[in-house]
Amino acid sequence: MGKTLHVLITVFFTSFGWSQNLKLPTGDTLRVSQIAQKQNLSQLNVLQFDFDENGYMWAGTEDGLNRFNGYNMYTYSQGTDEASGLTDDHIRGLLYRNDTLWLGTNTHAVQAYIPSQNRFIHFREHEKIASDASLSFTHGIYEVSSRYLLAATLKNCTLIDRKSGEITTLPLPKPAANDYVLGMINHSEENIWLGTYFNGILKLNLQKMTIEDMPQFNTLDNNPVHAFQKSAANEVLIGTQKGLFKYSFSSEELQLIGQPEQESGIRCFFDWNKDYYLLGGTKGIKFLNKQTYKVKPVVLGGFEKEVFSPVEILQVKQDAGGGVWMGSQGKGMFYYHPDRQKFTPQRIELKNEPEKDFISIFNFLREGQTLWMATAIGYVKHDLSSDTYDLYRTNKLGYTLVKDSQGQIWGGGFDLGLEKYNRQKDHFRDLTPLTGIPDRDVAEIIPLSQDSMWVSTWASGIYSVNPQTLEAQPVKVNGKDLHRSRASFIGKDGTIWLGADDGLYRISGSETRQYTHKSGSEGSLSNDRVFSITQDENNNLWIGTAQGLNKLDLQTDEITSYLEQPGLPNDFIYGVLADNNNDIWVSTNRGLSKLDPTTETFTNFTEQDGLQNNEFNGKAAYKDSLGYLYFGGMNGYNKFHADSIPVNTYAGKTIIEEVELFGNPIDQNVIYTDTLSFDHDENVITFKFTALNFLLPQKNTYQFKMLGFDKDWRPVTKERTTTYTNLNPGTYTFLVKGSNNDLKWGNPDALVLTIRAPWYATAWFKAFAILLLLLLITGIYFYRYNLKKAENVRLHKMVEGRTAELRKTNNDLGEAMLLANKQKDNIAFLMQELNHRVKNNLQLIASLLDIQKESIFDESARDHLQAAQNRLFTIAAIHDLLSAKNPRGHFRLNDFISSLTSELVNFMDEGVDLDFKLEPFEVHKKCITPLGIIINELVTNSLKHAFPNEQEKKEIHISLSAEEETIRMDYKDNGTGIPKDIRNDSNSLGFNLVENLAQQLKGNLEIIEAPEGTHIVIRFKC
Repeated sequence: MGKTLHVLITVFFTSFGWSQNLKLPTGDTLRVSQIAQKQNLSQLNVLQFDFDENGYMWAGTEDGLNRFNGYNMYTYSQGTDEASGLTDDHIRGLLYRNDTLWLGTNTHAVQAYIPSQNRFIHFREHEKIASDASLSFTHGIYEVSSRYLLAATLKNCTLIDRKSGEITTLPLPKPAANDYVLGMINHSEENIWLGTYFNGILKLNLQKMTIEDMPQFNTLDNNPVHAFQKSAANEVLIGTQKGLFKYSFSSEELQLIGQPEQESGIRCFFDWNKDYYLLGGTKGIKFLNKQTYKVKPVVLGGFEKEVFSPVEILQVKQDAGGGVWMGSQGKGMFYYHPDRQKFTPQRIELKNEPEKDFISIFNFLREGQTLWMATAIGYVKHDLSSDTYDLYRTNKLGYTLVKDSQGQIWGGGFDLGLEKYNRQKDHFRDLTPLTGIPDRDVAEIIPLSQDSMWVSTWASGIYSVNPQTLEAQPVKVNGKDLHRSRASFIGKDGTIWLGADDGLYRISGSETRQYTHKSGSEGSLSNDRVFSITQDENNNLWIGTAQGLNKLDLQTDEITSYLEQPGLPNDFIYGVLADNNNDIWVSTNRGLSKLDPTTETFTNFTEQDGLQNNEFNGKAAYKDSLGYLYFGGMNGYNKFHADSIPVNTYAGKTIIEEVELFGNPIDQNVIYTDTLSFDHDENVITFKFTALNFLLPQKNTYQFKMLGFDKDWRPVTKERTTTYTNLNPGTYTFLVKGSNNDLKWGNPDALVLTIRAPWYATAWFKAFAILLLLLLITGIYFYRYNLKKAENVRLHKMVEGRTAELRKTNNDLGEAMLLANKQKDNIAFLMQELNHRVKNNLQLIASLLDIQKESIFDESARDHLQAAQNRLFTIAAIHDLLSAKNPRGHFRLNDFISSLTSELVNFMDEGVDLDFKLEPFEVHKKCITPLGIIINELVTNSLKHAFPNEQEKKEIHISLSAEEETIRMDYKDNGTGIPKDIRNDSNSLGFNLVENLAQQLKGNLEIIEAPEGTHIVIRFKC
């Protein structure tokens, strides 16, 4: 067992000492918080306690071991498994050093608990302890050096060597039946003074391993010695059951401090600050002056006016955050922190006044060392130098107090009217009847100049009053009486701002603007009821309303609203002030709140921080010329300077304490665990965490995120638990960070979480599946390859057979192609010969017609022969065009018309000017013959009949254009025109031919009436 013990308990000495910077309480009460049954403390006798490196407070009681996280206790109790658990609930000694919690139990000797391993080590089976029953009764655990721990057992000192694990028992000299060590002090490196229950003070020599009697302290025999404290005057203070003693090293004298009959037992010392010790004893606590040794009595009191008296304080220690802890007999634990009470509530103290405890305050005015207050029962003058109060009773509610530029104080209120303070007679006079103002409810007084101040009434609007003559004139705002204007502010530029029940008014010269709440509209007031107005150094106006705080940027005229949801404790804003740091303070129905405009974060304060009450009053917000802020309410007022408010800079460590799976805690020591792993179906996981800041832990806030799941930190919350569901397989990191009561954030705690994939989604299964798939694909590939190979062999043979057949067929086709080409050449030759013969025949016929025409003298016959000759000429021209090579079978119509017309005019040898406006068109060859004949008929008709012999200028105009889906041809001449009898003559061959040919082209012919000549339009499709 010795080797195992050596491995388990080898630790290094760590001192839990911090510099003291504590002030004495201003009164006779030290305000503390009690930790007792409400926090699940297992029992109210806290005999010893200590702190671990995480910041947990551990307390031993007569009914279990307790670990405190600031919210509640986690209790370790005696269980059925005595081999691995706590074996004795009655813990009389407790000391934490280097991940080991040493416990002295009442009947089961020394035990050690290792939090990182969550297991207990028992020493009762050690041969030395097992051989002496008195060694099982342990009354305390003390650290005597970096090597040894001392267990205070009955009639013995049990030394535990933390390096070797050896146990040494040293008997007390002249042991009484129930004698044991109560306290100790290191007199030197090797000599330890021990305070005992019956034997006074003994000396432990670590080098000789002996305990010796010290005769100079024999007077302390039978006087239990609990504690020691070295002083700077080469003395040591000794706390005993029968009072406080001091021992001088220079004179070697022991002296009792104080009167024996007045002294109570001293159980412990605590170095409070450079001037005082705190003494804990059987009748409470007291402060001892280090120089004079004079005692300052003090009692322990709560923050709800309760007083814990009498309280026997057994031990006092300070934690890493500067908080002072006290363990007591029968009252649990007490906690004091110098930064707890940020504010000091002040109340109006009036002699012989029944209302002195609850005088509601509405307005302030500071004048030098005098603070004036308007209250629910009249005006109060507070002399700041003498701290006295004088009441000017009216039994009516005073609502406003101001001082004008002449130094005159004015007041007003409900049913008070307008009042003026007479300094010589020291009283307020009602001047309302002299002003003629009909309303005696005055809500606001606004000094503007030497000749004018505005008096705002509750129901009759605003009046301008001359302070000298008291003449009053109504003031219209936006052309109306402004009622219930209770708030005002005069800007640096002289702008008047007024707050009423229907919004905010800005009055600059003759211009007035109203700001109101517009439902569903951003950039408007959050509410129309305005209670307070102030301005900061950044040219922003701050407006407190019945529902939210508003910032009006005077440069951009934009309004930003702050409501309860983003951080305000309450939306009903009574007062708004800007401190010298440009932070904004607001009073509400749920305490005070400070807004940092830069970060837009709120710090909230309640009655727990020293406020007069959580509820404040309207108009009860005031800032004096020295930068002090005043806020009044129903139970007094708070006066403070923003720079003097203590700030808790210690955030404490944030720890993930517990992890639950489907609502049940997992069996793992999560506090000391970095990673967790779960199966894929174990995906409803709850995390419980805490920030180890003991100063107002209910104000601690938290943020968390799951890396791999959350994109960003979740919103700030006071909840200390969160649940994630349906996490996909993978690795995540849960991060959580906490802030203290003053929103100072600590470092996050991290826990790596692995959700194992199901077997079918694991890497090895996926690899196996991929391998199997590859094998399957390979098998299919080779199977299809062999099939394809066999098919290719069959096809190859088939191709060879077909190739032989095709080769023979190709040879036959080649011979046939040679024969066809030879026949084609013959046909081409025949067609060429045929065209030549047709052309010759047409020319022959034309010549015959020309000869015949010369032998005929009948004009009608000659005309008919001429017409036939022209038609034959046209047909010949068309034949030449069609016989030309044109692989597309289309012809350019514009070229054809211009060419044919020109040839006809030249053929008939007429002096006619031709004008063409022909858009390019391509037409099928089947359209050429009808179009050619139409052109022939029209041109021939113009040449023969249109132009008289005496007409000098003869013109023919032909144009082509697109018209919808047809081609339009316009034919014009400047001749005599077509006689109507010829148009209507059904026997006219020419017109009938043209109409028939136009119809053949899926078109029509139209004769256009013209002032001179002929205009014919033919529309056709080709």
